[in-house]
Amino acid sequence: MTTTNETKAVKNIRSEVKQQKETIAALIDRISGLTDQVSSLKTELGKFKTDVANDVQYLTNRVDG
Repeated sequence: MTTTNETKAVKNIRSEVKQQKETIAALIDRISGLTDQVSSLKTELGKFKTDVANDVQYLTNRVDG
């Protein structure tokens, strides 16, 4: 009887480990995607700041000009 209970416990643990591996893989993929998005946003924000600075400079020159 103990062997049967141990076998069921081992099967349950293996099933749980498999499920956890799948969850971890999905989370790693999601983190990777979010990392890519953050990198893109940083690049876009840098360009936006440069564009705004250029626009402000242009307007300042037009007003002072």
